[in-house]
Amino acid sequence: MIGKKTSSNSVNLVDFINPALLHPPSRKIQLIEQTKTIKLLKSYAKIPQIATDFQSQMIANNQRIKNDSLYSLPFQQQFLEKDRQITKTERETSNKTRQNNPISSLPQIPLAIINTQAKLIDLSRTNNMIQSPQHTDTKRSLISPKLKSNSNISNKNYTCNSTTTGSSKDSSSQIANTQQSNLTKNIMDSYYGKARKRKLNVTAKSFIVYDCIEHKTVLKRKSNKRVEVASITKIMTFYVTLLTVELFNLDVKQIKVKVTKKSSETIGTTAELKYNDILSMEDLLYGLMLPSGNDAAVLIAQAIGTIILFNQQNKRLDLKLIDIEQLSAEGYYYNHEFRFQYCPIEVFIKQMNKYSQQIGQQNTQFACVHGLANEDNYSCCNDIITLSIECLKYELFQTVISSKEYVAKSLYKQYEWKNTNKLLDKGFFGIKTGITESAGPCLASAYRSNEMDYYIIIVLNCKHMNMRFDDTIILLQHAKLKKMMTSIPY
Repeated sequence: MIGKKTSSNSVNLVDFINPALLHPPSRKIQLIEQTKTIKLLKSYAKIPQIATDFQSQMIANNQRIKNDSLYSLPFQQQFLEKDRQITKTERETSNKTRQNNPISSLPQIPLAIINTQAKLIDLSRTNNMIQSPQHTDTKRSLISPKLKSNSNISNKNYTCNSTTTGSSKDSSSQIANTQQSNLTKNIMDSYYGKARKRKLNVTAKSFIVYDCIEHKTVLKRKSNKRVEVASITKIMTFYVTLLTVELFNLDVKQIKVKVTKKSSETIGTTAELKYNDILSMEDLLYGLMLPSGNDAAVLIAQAIGTIILFNQQNKRLDLKLIDIEQLSAEGYYYNHEFRFQYCPIEVFIKQMNKYSQQIGQQNTQFACVHGLANEDNYSCCNDIITLSIECLKYELFQTVISSKEYVAKSLYKQYEWKNTNKLLDKGFFGIKTGITESAGPCLASAYRSNEMDYYIIIVLNCKHMNMRFDDTIILLQHAKLKKMMTSIPY
């Protein structure tokens, strides 16, 4: 520190000054400032030099020399020497400026290059706005990729083929209308988003909804899974009876069957058949489907199995009264050659599996005629749909499943059967209900309101007995809504 002396030989503290203001900075301070500038240079991002019209004279001369092949070697050497001199002078001037002022050691970028770089950044931003990126944090881009693909479609000259009808103008106008509708739909989706799929609040572990008009599946869940189908098995029992009667040209009203002891003692849901009572085959079919009679299923299988067996052996059978127990006692089911006793129910089950393969059921196997708990008796939703479609071709099947109640008179008793399907009052014309502990509550139902709505709905293994009806209504509503949304033009 340096101070000024006064006349009184005393030092005045006010006269002290900073020596840095009088002399240049020391070497140490210069090194510190140079290290700071080097760090700043390293932190700066490298900006690529862009070839523009506003480049420096050295870059323009180099490009001109490279691109111009008409110049001779002496001319090129002269240009190279001039460029070297220019570069030397620029380096000397830059070194002088850096020594005098450390701040000026930063890279000096031409203003034209900075302007062009800014323009390119703006262009890239606009491109990113128009073309939505694949990975983005935003929920939705301004323009959906579907809309961009449709907008880039080239205008084609559509001509009328030999297979199409109408003029080429009509066909081109139709295509233009479809393209316009797709554009409007994509625009609506881009602004408001696509319609979210509602989760089906259904307790059924497997289900299917089939549109009989459009011949396609509308909704499904585990439709190919093999499960026990409970009393839905009776649909196949009905189908085999119809095919057998049609094959042998018989009348269900003329076939009379005597109730056996085995059928009358069948457990589960029954038609309350009385032992030794006589009923027609038509009455037994109503008792099979309406109250879900397991006893009626056993008696039908015994009677139809007997008819099939007697026709295979070319034996005569009196259809006015089929007394199975008497025929068994007389030895009509016994084969003396192989010493084998035929069982008419097994013959019937064999026919069930035979017709199941013929109609195209792939995941189905029948081991009983009534649907009581049996691991070997299983099916799936898709196979029940194919079976129901085949059965609905017969008028007798439609009349039986659509009737709410039926009264049958016999020798000893009058039977009154009510349909277990609670959906008959809600536009459905039924098919079959079913329930077991292993299979759970099941339901196969058919709905038809007009010429446009005709569905077959199968629900298997529902949570509760009443939930099979609620699940069916929910699935029908979803199917109608889905069809309505697809049919509405945008």
